[in-house]
Amino acid sequence: MTVRGDFKEPARPRPDLVIGREELFAAAREQLAGGGSLLVHGPAGIGKSTVLRALAAESAESAHTVLRCSATESESHLPFLALTDLLGLVVDTVSDRLPAPQRTALESALTGRGESTLQRDGLALRLAVLSALRALAARGPVLIVADDLQWLDPASAELLGFAARRLGEMPVRMLCAVRTDTDPQDQQHDPFLRASPPNTLAVRLNPLSRAQTAELLGHRGHTGLSRSTVRDIHRTSGGNPLFALELGRALAESPTRPSPGDSLPVPTSLRALVLSRLEMLSAEARRTLLVASAGARPTVALLHAAGRKDAEAETAHAASLGLLATERETPGIRFAHPLISAALYAEASAAERRAAHVALSTAASDPIERARHLALATTGTDPQVAARLG
Repeated sequence: MTVRGDFKEPARPRPDLVIGREELFAAAREQLAGGGSLLVHGPAGIGKSTVLRALAAESAESAHTVLRCSATESESHLPFLALTDLLGLVVDTVSDRLPAPQRTALESALTGRGESTLQRDGLALRLAVLSALRALAARGPVLIVADDLQWLDPASAELLGFAARRLGEMPVRMLCAVRTDTDPQDQQHDPFLRASPPNTLAVRLNPLSRAQTAELLGHRGHTGLSRSTVRDIHRTSGGNPLFALELGRALAESPTRPSPGDSLPVPTSLRALVLSRLEMLSAEARRTLLVASAGARPTVALLHAAGRKDAEAETAHAASLGLLATERETPGIRFAHPLISAALYAEASAAERRAAHVALSTAASDPIERARHLALATTGTDPQVAARLG
């Protein structure tokens, strides 16, 4: 029996799906062809699901059975949901191969008709999932595709991890993706790697280069962009494909193109994605971050000079929330992702932006920088500002 579900993509992914991922795909294909498993990780929007779909479309051709689940945050509280997605359509074909206690526990968990729980039927359920995979593998190679592992319901994650660690020489490959933060040093994927088969290769998706971002934008119809606009999109997106495409879309839908040096329009979808953690900051801390986002090279000293007297504590709190990156070697303040700074600035009102630039126009030490902030803080035409800019 072959269970392929939604795998209707072409055997080879479209060119725009693998832009900048050639080396990763080569390593992944070699790993999967050798019977190994793969764990793709990286921040939101970096292309994990895209890579997973493309690799799954290729690997499904050599699999007898393909099992797939894609978890969501809103459903992560539902026990056994991911397990139901994986095994719900195939359990009837292997149930007669399972011992009665395992079969009863598994069917109860998958159908919800009983009261099966990990606490009550823990061992039976764990062994049942392992037995089901063994029975499927006896008929031919099995491919398990699981996206967004971070949202797997705990019960399914525990059962899948138990089986994965015990697959041994069975022809079962796992192709999974998990969201991790932007800092590659955090090793947030380690718990998921420990719950994967022993022969799993962990691969981090890195940001695209400027040239790759330009190629991606062109493939998605955003043609005719100037080099400076592509540069701004790449800088603001941090090389994140989803962010770059959303910025490109916002530019295309904007009635007017921003002038050189102006901030790019940041669509509401991206603002919500990157600014949700701002709700945990006080209003004063948000103003401090807004001043930092308006500065070219913000430091705590600059923020103090701009009137943000609690800047040190407020930026430390923002760093603990993942909004700012901790700079160990320099006194500078750096946002964890460029889009956080851009979205924060875009979210502010015109009056709030002007207030930030007014503060920086007196705090900045560089005369050119002071003049720039003074110009951005001024509405209309001011001969004195024009003279300073000249």
